Amino acid sequence: MVSNKRKEKHINSPSTEKKCARLSNDVKGISGSTVLGPFGSLKRIFLILLLAYIFALAHTYHVSTLFENDRHFSHLSTLEREMTFRSEMGLYYSYYKTIVEAPSFLEGFNRITNNNLTEYPSVINTLERFNLLPEVVLGGMYRLFDQFCTHFGIEGKTCWEIERGNGMPPVHSCEGIRQPEYFYLEAVWFCAGLTASFTFLYGVVLSDSIFGGVLSGLCFFYNHGESTRVQWTPPLRESFAYPFCLLQMLCVTLCIRSNKNTNDETKRTKTHTAQLIVLTMVTSLCLSMWQFAQFLFATQVIAVLILFMFGFISKFSAFIIFAGQTAAVIETLIFMFGNELLMSSLYNCLLLASSITLTFLYPVLTFGPGSLLRNFCTTIVTFAVAVVLKTRALTTNDDAHIINIIRSKLTSYKDFHTLLYTCAAEFDFLGWTTIEKLTKTLLLPTVGLVLVVLFLYWILSPSQLKSVEPSIIYNVLQLGAFTIMAVMIMRLKLFFTPHLCIIASIVASRVYFKVIPAKFHYPLLIVLVGCMHVSGVMNLKEQHGILGEYSNISLEELLNWINQNTSPKAAFAGPMPITAAILLSTRRPIVNHPHYEDARLRERTKKVYSAFSRKPPEEVFKLVSSLEADYLVLSDNWCYRQSSEGCRMTDIWDVEDPANRGKTPTCPQLMMGNFPFHLVFTNDKFAVLKLQPPYVELKGFNKY
Repeated sequence: MVSNKRKEKHINSPSTEKKCARLSNDVKGISGSTVLGPFGSLKRIFLILLLAYIFALAHTYHVSTLFENDRHFSHLSTLEREMTFRSEMGLYYSYYKTIVEAPSFLEGFNRITNNNLTEYPSVINTLERFNLLPEVVLGGMYRLFDQFCTHFGIEGKTCWEIERGNGMPPVHSCEGIRQPEYFYLEAVWFCAGLTASFTFLYGVVLSDSIFGGVLSGLCFFYNHGESTRVQWTPPLRESFAYPFCLLQMLCVTLCIRSNKNTNDETKRTKTHTAQLIVLTMVTSLCLSMWQFAQFLFATQVIAVLILFMFGFISKFSAFIIFAGQTAAVIETLIFMFGNELLMSSLYNCLLLASSITLTFLYPVLTFGPGSLLRNFCTTIVTFAVAVVLKTRALTTNDDAHIINIIRSKLTSYKDFHTLLYTCAAEFDFLGWTTIEKLTKTLLLPTVGLVLVVLFLYWILSPSQLKSVEPSIIYNVLQLGAFTIMAVMIMRLKLFFTPHLCIIASIVASRVYFKVIPAKFHYPLLIVLVGCMHVSGVMNLKEQHGILGEYSNISLEELLNWINQNTSPKAAFAGPMPITAAILLSTRRPIVNHPHYEDARLRERTKKVYSAFSRKPPEEVFKLVSSLEADYLVLSDNWCYRQSSEGCRMTDIWDVEDPANRGKTPTCPQLMMGNFPFHLVFTNDKFAVLKLQPPYVELKGFNKY
C-alpha cells in the first residue's frame, strides 16, 4: 500500500531553512514537484510506469480482440476489409492506400496534395482540407518497413485461400504486420493503448495517488462501451487524436499546478520554456489529426479564462497556456497549408482575443494588482473581442452546420444539412440508457460524491478561493463543458465518460478526503472497486460476446461491376458512404464524399441528394449533371428506409423544398431507370444510373 502522507522535515536553523527553500525552488520542474516530476521517488515512478504499460497492453488486446470478433477480419479478402471501413473511415484510409501503392512516397504525397479524385473535377489539396497526418506518417512508415522486410527476407504475413460457399468464389486472404491494413490497424491499437495509459497517469496526477490512477483505469474499462468506439471505427480521427488530447489536458493541468503561485511576470526559466514547447507540440499534434479537437480546446480556453477571472491562477499562468496554444495553431496552419476551418474557428478567435486583452488591456487597468474586478473586466472584454473576430473578421461558412446543429438543439430551427446530422442516432441527445449504465457501475455516483466534497471543502475553508487546487477546478470546469456537449450530442460522450473516470480518481486523494481516517480510506476504496467490478465485468463480457463475420455481397458486386465495366476516369455521385467505398476500392473519381466540414462540399452533396427528394427527374438530372458526374449510384436503403417521423429523406426534403411537398418521391422512379437516366446495373440493394445527355428534337426533321 502506498502512503500519500508527506514527511515533515525538522530544520535546525533559519539559515538552513533558507538554503533548503532555495534548493527546493531550484529543483522544481514542469510538474511543480521535484525534478523527478509529479510522481515522486524513483521506485514510485517505476511502479507508475509499469502500471501504465499494463493498462496500455490490456486495452490494446481488448480493442483488437473486439474488432476481430465483430468482423472476423483475418479471414476477409482485401476488398472486404476495405468495405468494412464505411463512410468517412474509407475516405481517410484511401489516402493511406494512395501513399502505400504509389511508386514512391513523394509521388504518393503529390497525389494527395494535388487530388482530382475526391471532388471531381476540382483539384484539391486533401492535406489542407482533411486531417491526414496519421495517413501520411503511417504510409511513409509502412513503405520503410516493407523495404526493410524485403531486404532482410522477412515474410511478415501468412496467406491462404478461403472458401465462402453460397456460390461465391474463394478469396485470397493474408494476415500479418506486413499487410498494409494490418500495419494501419496496429497503429490504431497502439493509440488505443495510449488512451488507457494516459487515463491512468491523469488519475495519478489529479489524485496524487497511485490508487487513484488505478481507479481511473478500471473505470475506463468498466465503462468501455460508453468511453470509446475505436474497436468499431478504427480509422476515424478520434482513434488517433484522442490519447494526445488527454495528454494535452494533462499538460495544462501540470502547467496550472506549477505556475499557480507565480507572480513574477518577467520570469523566464527553463521550466516555462519546456512548458511552452511541450504544450505547443502536443496541441499541434491533436489539431493536425482531428478537426474537432479545436472545439475541445475552445472549451479549455474558456475554462482557463474563468480560472483567471476568479483569481485561481495568475495572468502569467494563463499567458503561458495561451502562448503555447497560439504557437500550436500557427504550426498546424503551416502543416495543413492554411486550413480555413481552423483559421476561422471560435478557438482561434478566443486565443487571439486572449492574447490582445492580456497584453494590451490588462496592464492599463488600474483597479489594483490581482483585483478580481480587473480580471473580470479583462475576461469579459476577451469574450466580446472573440465574438467580434468570429462574426466580423474571421468569418466562414465551413462550420455553419455545427452552429446550426447547436441552434437546432435549442430552438425549432431546421434545414437540410442540420436534419442529416440530427436524424442520426449519434447526434441525438444523450439517452437515458447511458446514464443508467454509468450509474450501475457507480461511476456517476462516485463523481457526484467527489464534486460534493470539493464544493464543501471550498465553502467551508477559511481561505475559500485558495482552498481547492486550481488544477482540480480546471478539470471540474472541463468536465462541465464535456457534460453539456454530451447531453446535446450523444457522440461527444467520448469526451464526457473518460473525464468522469479521471475525476473519479480524486476519491483516493487524502487532501480532500482526510475526514476519513487513513486506516479506513483504502479499505473503503477497495470495497468501492469491488462494487464497480460487478457491473463492469458484465459490460466487458457483453462486449466480448459480440461475434460476427462481415459480409456485404451487394456492395461487393457493385464495386466489382464498377472495376470491370466503367472507365477509370468515370466520375460517380451517390450517398456519401457509397462514394467513399467507390473511391477507396475502385479509385474512380467521385463528386461528393462524407467529410462535411466544407460549405462547397455540402452544397455538392445536397445536389446529389436531390435524387431522394420529390423533384422531377429532369431537375435531378440537371443538378447531378452540373457536377460533371457520369454515373449516379442509388441505394434502396436510402430510397425506402423506414426512419422516425421527420427523418425520412423525403421528410428532410419537404422542409428544404416545400414547393414539391406532397408529390411522388423521385428515387423509386429513378431506380427504374426513367429518362433521362439509363439503368446500367442493379442488384438487390443498389442501382447505377448512367447520365445520358438528353436528345434534342430537331423540328422539321423526318427520319424516314
